[in-house]
Amino acid sequence: SCPAACSCSNQASRVICTRRELLEVPASISVNTRYLNLQENHIQVIRTDTFKHLRHLEILQLSRNLVRKVEVGAFNGLPNLNTLELFDNRLTTVPTQAFEYLSKLRELWLRNNPIESIPSYAFNRVPSLRRLDLGELKRLEYISEAAFEGLVNLRYLNLGMCNLKEIPNLTALVRLEELELSGNRLGRVRPGSFQGLGSLRKLWLMHARVAAVERNAFDDLKALEELNLAHNELASLPHDLFAPLHRLERVHLHHNPWRCDCDVLWLSWWLRETVPSNTSCCARCHAPPALRGRYLGELEPGHFTCYAPVIVEPPADLNVTEGMAAELKCRTGTAMTSVNWLTPNGTLMTHGSYRVRISVLHDGTLNFTNVTVQDTGQYTCMVTNAAGNTTASA
Repeated sequence: SCPAACSCSNQASRVICTRRELLEVPASISVNTRYLNLQENHIQVIRTDTFKHLRHLEILQLSRNLVRKVEVGAFNGLPNLNTLELFDNRLTTVPTQAFEYLSKLRELWLRNNPIESIPSYAFNRVPSLRRLDLGELKRLEYISEAAFEGLVNLRYLNLGMCNLKEIPNLTALVRLEELELSGNRLGRVRPGSFQGLGSLRKLWLMHARVAAVERNAFDDLKALEELNLAHNELASLPHDLFAPLHRLERVHLHHNPWRCDCDVLWLSWWLRETVPSNTSCCARCHAPPALRGRYLGELEPGHFTCYAPVIVEPPADLNVTEGMAAELKCRTGTAMTSVNWLTPNGTLMTHGSYRVRISVLHDGTLNFTNVTVQDTGQYTCMVTNAAGNTTASA
């Protein structure tokens, strides 16, 4: 049978009930239904057991309604549901408990709802999810540190246009491949923001008001292939920011106010080497006036005078009791440089490399968690920019 307000095809396996001013989900939907489209109606509440007889249902579209409440058990009896669309509704909370028993759910669309917060374990009942669309949550004020726990199979996450001022904790998303963060108000991208995202291939940060990307911010993204930083407020990037990104093939840097001086010379070289024939996707100088409009990949050292970096706080000799923690500082005059350390036994340490008890922090500090006698000796800090390097030892 086919409900009077709907049209059915393929022996009632496809049921379409769009734009019928429905206030409730119609009764007598065929048990054979695999695709059910209820978009653009006036449904406000999805009640418990509404779909319990639709065991074969694979795609359920409830978008562009007036849904403000999804009762616990609303999706009972849907063991084969693959896609659930609830975008463009009036939900103020994530209906976490309603997702129980959706063991085959792969796609969940919640974009453009007035959701104000995403609590801990909001999606842990659907670990099968591959795609999660949370874009345009314009009233979003809070995302719990554990919001995405349990989503071990997620491949795509959209958090674009969500009023975010910082990147939330995403460490649980170990299989994430695509991340959309465009249209937010991030300001800065800090080291550790992408911790755990070793599988990420595509990262979109367009129109995100990014004015600074800090040193080592992308070090965790070893699999990254595409990075979009277009339409932001970037004037420069830290020296060799992309060095750990061995798979990076496509970058989008256009529509930023690039200041073409020594701090971007490394980027000019990198662009020539990586995308020599593609000038359309990439950056053009905004300043100084003499270089305005020039493609960054065309810049040569002769366009400006560059100087090797200055170490403003060199490492100092330390007398430390065995077993205590210690730090050797090496602060430069600009965050656009890279900082490496040479240990007494000749080992070169960079941010991201780790020896037992010893690591290089985001700001270039050499950190010892538990000093031993074997750590005694001279340590050399090496600071590098496009013009050369400077060293200091202690």
